[in-house]
Amino acid sequence: TTRPDTLMGVTYLVLAPEHPLVDKLCSESQREAVQEYVQAVKGKSDLERTATGKDKGKTGVFLGAYAVHPISGDRVPVWTADYVLAGYGTGAVMAVPAHDERDFEFAQIYDLPI
Repeated sequence: TTRPDTLMGVTYLVLAPEHPLVDKLCSESQREAVQEYVQAVKGKSDLERTATGKDKGKTGVFLGAYAVHPISGDRVPVWTADYVLAGYGTGAVMAVPAHDERDFEFAQIYDLPI
């Protein structure tokens, strides 16, 4: 994260569908769903992928993997989602839905902790 003051609020991680770690971290049980999702996202423009608002419908797929929260030690689910772009920053987001609109909208859609 670029905001250490929000680190305790991280409830999930997101990788851009094009991120090289998507394939490496994906569990076997999720592999087919993730591969289908990555193919589907390739048809979206960056503008479509990053649009904000409840009506814009962010999409994503759980990778079947977890990271360890650097402070609490809790397991944090790792997702791939269209609203994260590989060409912007690192293509990975430590999601803090209580402090970021896009993370909040995604968390609401997929019933992730806020």
